Amino acid sequence: MIRERQLAVWSALTTAVLVVCTVQAPAVDATGRTPAVSAAVADGRMLRLTTGPDGALSAPDRTAAGRVTFHVGTTDPDGGWIGLARPRQGVAWETFRSALRRTVSTHGPDIVAGSADLHTAADLLGGTVVHPGLDASFTRRLRPGIHWLFDYARLDDPAATSHVLQVHGPEEGEEPTPTATLTAREIDGRPRFALRGTPTEGQPLRFTNAMPTGQATEAIFFRLDDGVTHRDLKTYFDSFGDHGRFPGTPAPFDLRQGTGSLPVHAGAATVLRLPLRQGRYVVVDWMKSTRDGLSLVKQGQYTVVEVTGPTR
Repeated sequence: MIRERQLAVWSALTTAVLVVCTVQAPAVDATGRTPAVSAAVADGRMLRLTTGPDGALSAPDRTAAGRVTFHVGTTDPDGGWIGLARPRQGVAWETFRSALRRTVSTHGPDIVAGSADLHTAADLLGGTVVHPGLDASFTRRLRPGIHWLFDYARLDDPAATSHVLQVHGPEEGEEPTPTATLTAREIDGRPRFALRGTPTEGQPLRFTNAMPTGQATEAIFFRLDDGVTHRDLKTYFDSFGDHGRFPGTPAPFDLRQGTGSLPVHAGAATVLRLPLRQGRYVVVDWMKSTRDGLSLVKQGQYTVVEVTGPTR
């Protein structure tokens, strides 16, 4: 079951309990590292981030501006949900933390007010979900200035704080070339995902937020068994509370298998390398609407994608 403290800050509140992720481990390369860890960016702008059971986040304090790849791993059996944000000038960590926590509540007015405060406090620059032995990476274009690295799963801990990352210098660097682009957007006024290209095991995937200004979105992948149908998924997501409260019925997929992109602000994009294996996945956005606080997944912001085998 999913631990309430973690899912509450992973863009939804639930009444379940989190256990160790059971995603099948990816193949390793000749160096013994997973594809996400062994991937390189042309100019070498790569940072290694790790978290442990005590919540400590180990990360560099400085990096060059431009395209930066964050390789993320954890030894915490409960996993790590490592996010990146760029605060507006003068915004305090506690102001940001409070606004972000309200966006994932299940009370509509709190969600709307928190979303408005978050939009003025900081830009959400994505991040990724990791579990022991299942590293992932994300690549972002960073502008000079202060950035915060933090664990979404610990946002409800008043003692938890961010890791400050100072970005400096001219913007340079190249982005990994993705095999597919997943876009969150409104289609006929409804939140949807659109996929272009072919998601491929071990290869980069771009996630783009093309939603209206102020609407943060995320893309979390869950592996599907062969027997799960589109009707099964629709029935499950239709049973959610209007403002994102999880139903008491079990999901038609394993909620312990989540990996993907944590929230990015509207107009932003991130490139990911995820421990996905060949097969079907459902991609879910657990965020809520900034306009009325309604659950985006209940409104249809989920899609089924087919991940192909590794390229030769």
